[in-house]
Amino acid sequence: MRPARRLIPVLLLPLLAGAQPPPGASPAAPAAGGLRSSVAPSHVDDRQCASCHAEIAASYAEVGMARSFFRPDERRVIEELGAGSRFAHAASGLTYEMEWEDERLRFRQLVLDPSGKATRQWEQSVDWVLGSGHRARTYLFATPGGELYQLPVAWYTQESRWGMAPGFDRADHAGVERSVRRECLFCHNAYPLEAVGDAYGDAAVFPRRLPEGIGCQRCHGAGSAHVEAARSGAEGDALRDTIVNPARLPRDRRDAVCDACHLQPSVALSSVRRFERTDFSWRPGERLADYRVELDAEEDGRSRSDRFEINHHPYRLRQSRCHEASGGELACGTCHDPHRKVPPADRVDHYRRACLTCHESDSCTVDAAAHGVVQGTSAAADCVGCHMARRRTHDVVHVVMTDHRIARRPGGAELLVPLAEQDPVLTEVLFLGADHPEGALGEVYRAVAALRAGVRESAVEHLESNLPAAGRLPSEPWIELAVGQLRQRRFAAAEATLRGVVERWPQDAVARERLPIALSGLARPEEALALVEEAVAARPDRVENWFNLGMLREAAGRLEGAREALEHALELRPNMASGWLRLGRVQRRLGRREEARRSLEQALALDPRSEEAAAELAAVESGPGSG
Repeated sequence: MRPARRLIPVLLLPLLAGAQPPPGASPAAPAAGGLRSSVAPSHVDDRQCASCHAEIAASYAEVGMARSFFRPDERRVIEELGAGSRFAHAASGLTYEMEWEDERLRFRQLVLDPSGKATRQWEQSVDWVLGSGHRARTYLFATPGGELYQLPVAWYTQESRWGMAPGFDRADHAGVERSVRRECLFCHNAYPLEAVGDAYGDAAVFPRRLPEGIGCQRCHGAGSAHVEAARSGAEGDALRDTIVNPARLPRDRRDAVCDACHLQPSVALSSVRRFERTDFSWRPGERLADYRVELDAEEDGRSRSDRFEINHHPYRLRQSRCHEASGGELACGTCHDPHRKVPPADRVDHYRRACLTCHESDSCTVDAAAHGVVQGTSAAADCVGCHMARRRTHDVVHVVMTDHRIARRPGGAELLVPLAEQDPVLTEVLFLGADHPEGALGEVYRAVAALRAGVRESAVEHLESNLPAAGRLPSEPWIELAVGQLRQRRFAAAEATLRGVVERWPQDAVARERLPIALSGLARPEEALALVEEAVAARPDRVENWFNLGMLREAAGRLEGAREALEHALELRPNMASGWLRLGRVQRRLGRREEARRSLEQALALDPRSEEAAAELAAVESGPGSG
């Protein structure tokens, strides 16, 4: 299977009905039923760990992982705020600024006229900061419905300036509608302590209270049994056996603790969680291969050995001769203590000592003085400085990182040349390593990965041909097939696939929410409307259900009902530009001109590039209209 150019998925039903959502917007997965959670009650607040491990907790608090996710706090501001934060994005024509105001960090998206006056403005409080700021920070906000969305700007610490967040430096970027999925928070934060549905199809909603940073239990496992054992006076193995110490695990399970988040061969292609698992179900001590199928990609114009991305530490290390010669014993923990940040003055000597566990001290023939190494210390040469060069990453082009592919001659100044952001073009989906499903099941995983990366035709065909032979599987790959068929506008095939899912899994809410899309495409609006009304009754918390209900009611001429449904959707997700556009059009057809004007102005504040919203607003301003 050779997938074609990477495409960006878009919302389905609005596309079928002619309302083009902002490019880059991704559909939130529809709910699959009742609330389920893999966050066990055996997890405790990480602050309990500090009562016995105070020194480790204090040193770990300075490590980037501990600072990966937090509420905005004026004491932690490193960014330039206020007037100095304003910057214009030439490709989209939009201007952005950040300001600390009324004890909140506030984001603004502006459209400026030639005099610099704002003609449109959308403002949002920042609810979460993602990233330690060692290299960059991005910013998230929560909707009333509990979803998280990423704002389009980032602070780049190495350059000490604002810029577009990764993936946004383009004219058609996602604006304020790029959703944050559970897969994102799987690595960027500790697991939620409150119950959250994390099965395929559960809505991507999060509790208001989330942990702040990656904590102890992400690497050591759930802590309640350990806390209880310590309180009861247990010692020695009786205490140690109640918690996971990665250093004591077999090599593959030890490495999995780091690889679970840091092994990402290509930003364009995600590995696929096993269909029988849920997003937050992985635990330290497990084999990673039992949780997900690891994949790699070939890209047009760039070899795997040349591809260098911000999350490439284990991926590049595995390409090193040092790693191969060690038989895999060279690992993250060889050089890094995850509990401590190495002071800058100690780094040359610290990493050199790691190299000397295998290499002889006199094996380096480089003149240390010529390379600026301070004499009179134990650092006769800067091993990392020579053999693990700092490079600009291909995916986050404002960031320079250490390349963990240990090379004899890694390169020089050409590795730091500024890069422009560009979409990778996938030409092949590969398994990473030997531990993966064989036969038709393996091909199903490859095809699903390609579909989620935006590839359409070849991946759908590959999935269609392999799914029947892959054995009994959960509904997930069948629904992924139906989604691919819908994107191809093969509505009859999608209906057949979805009805097969409903026949085998009668309570599968995902299939029941997708089926109306196929029926709409087949010009069977009455059937579609009846199914959507059932979906709304079953899951009134689902934004997509209300939005689809509004569209189908509008198409049926039931304008008052359409208005009510769209208003429900926007109560849950007020940053949905297509929702405000649809509502404005329905209000115009109802003769509610002022309400329509306000809705369409909101649509244009969210997405100033929407030609359809601008045309609707012009229709409102030119006369009452009846549609």
